[in-house]
Amino acid sequence: MMLSVDYFAVQHDAHGCTAERLTIRLTTTSMPFVQTASLKVHYEVAGGAAADQGDPVLVLLHGNFGSWRWWHPMLTRLPDGYRAYAPDMRGCGRTERPGYGHTIEVLAADVHAFAVSLDLHAVHLVGHSLGGAVALEIALHYPELVRSLTLIAPPPAEGTSVVRKADLFSHWLSRLFDVDRDTMMVTLGATYRLLHRLGANRPLLRNALRRLTPTLDDTRMFDALVNDAVRMAPEAVVGHLRALNEWNVEATLSRLDVPVLVLGGAQDVLIAPEALVRFTGEIPKARLVLWEDVGHSAQLEQPQRFIELLAEFIWHASAPWWARWGRRLRSYRPQPRKRASSTSQV
Repeated sequence: MMLSVDYFAVQHDAHGCTAERLTIRLTTTSMPFVQTASLKVHYEVAGGAAADQGDPVLVLLHGNFGSWRWWHPMLTRLPDGYRAYAPDMRGCGRTERPGYGHTIEVLAADVHAFAVSLDLHAVHLVGHSLGGAVALEIALHYPELVRSLTLIAPPPAEGTSVVRKADLFSHWLSRLFDVDRDTMMVTLGATYRLLHRLGANRPLLRNALRRLTPTLDDTRMFDALVNDAVRMAPEAVVGHLRALNEWNVEATLSRLDVPVLVLGGAQDVLIAPEALVRFTGEIPKARLVLWEDVGHSAQLEQPQRFIELLAEFIWHASAPWWARWGRRLRSYRPQPRKRASSTSQV
């Protein structure tokens, strides 16, 4: 959405006063919907008309308990020459709630249909947590859509080993919700039934989101995230966790042929740095960045720093080889030669 604001600058001199109109145009986020073949999708968009100029186009995918709002700090800081789309997944935010289809495969198909409906091509996919799994699924099954892949605290590609066994799943939930492990239901079915009630359990969700964003100090933003999580369709909460338990693309990671940036935080209560090291090592063109001072949600906890990292990664993923080499040569600073020490012979 383009907003025009007119200002009049008045100057006084010996001949009277004159007024000069200054028009300032601001690019702001809008609140549109798009109807795909199977779903009415709400999304936010920020930036200029990059699709017509060949500039980078981003598609931002939120995680479980989330909505487009998890990208709000990034949308407000978007650099010039970028355009970003942040859709709400089915059952989340303002997107339609059909009550089914909460698998990684269906969520990926939803995003693909969303991109086709908006005529988006060769986008830079950015996924957070569950959104990282969806982004990875898209890159594997719709490679023509993806130019680069950025994954923030993604789940392991083997179907989340933390969810695979009931005991480990119980431990994972105890870390997320700060519930004593001995009192946590240890069967997946019972745990899912417990999670099915989370839509009406604001204190539990509030505690969980605080553990996912340990260094976020924006109270208003955090309250908005909690409100979105409370309104989330209960079947989506349960369905997403079940989907991560069943999802497994470990054997296909070697097929990825796009640049991949993996970002993790040392304070993450869910995804350990060791898991990200192993995950990144299985992807041909992947780079791992670990930040010591963030948790599970780097894009919220350090938005400006994240934007700078993402912009640099996208530049390297998009620039022709000669431009990359030119930058490397310009940044090269030869080290001064050390003088040989003189020795005197007696």
